[in-house]
Amino acid sequence: MSDLFYQTRPDPPYPAEVTAFADQLEDIMADGTCDLGAIAAALNARHVSAGGRATWTPETLSAYFAQLANAGA
Repeated sequence: MSDLFYQTRPDPPYPAEVTAFADQLEDIMADGTCDLGAIAAALNARHVSAGGRATWTPETLSAYFAQLANAGA
């Protein structure tokens, strides 16, 4: 089965910055890391910036997830 929406969309569904952030997040979580503090530390170690943030804490990570969740609303 094909994904008609994905194939016919006029633009990528997310900005490149969000996609890059998601790729890094996926890599970090692939080994079982799921604690916000550990994820924030891994993002900092990888120098990941997104959403105007270059330094991550559990609070800023949580706020960015909320921002992304509300982006389509």
